[in-house]
Amino acid sequence: MKVKILKKSIKEGDTIDGRHYSIKSLFVNFTDSALYDKIVGHLKEQGCTSEAIEKFCKPNEYKGEISYCFGFNASNFTFERVEKFGVMDANFVFSQNDKGFVNAKIQIVNKKEQINGYEAPEEREDECDGWSTPAPEIKPQQPIGDGSNAEPNPIEPFGVNPNDEKSDLPF
Repeated sequence: MKVKILKKSIKEGDTIDGRHYSIKSLFVNFTDSALYDKIVGHLKEQGCTSEAIEKFCKPNEYKGEISYCFGFNASNFTFERVEKFGVMDANFVFSQNDKGFVNAKIQIVNKKEQINGYEAPEEREDECDGWSTPAPEIKPQQPIGDGSNAEPNPIEPFGVNPNDEKSDLPF
């Protein structure tokens, strides 16, 4: 099944018992309506309700084209190697969990994810090279402190002349 990767997200946190978790998810879409009908038929055979299927994946129309989107948890290996707007061809497994939610995941055989192909997105050059009005000049950064970090130029306080020997400040 070929899908286009729309979004990569990471959800991190701590459980009640103090364990740290990190869930890496991919949000993908496809446009084949016959494939969508097969997925819906398969899920209904498993006993999924129409509401659960619709929450998981439903048709969306944009500029006259119908697409179907769903999200799934990806392994660290896959998540790190795919890019947003790339096209991935993989074998997916669709099932319902104990709480009635529909889940998708990539099929795993002998500890290998069944990914049949991946096409990286075309690299686009920056689409702009300037402003319609004159752009301000970039001020050079000057080191502050030990000189190892470059930080913005310091802002002088309003009304204080650094050349004044006498200041009206109490300290």
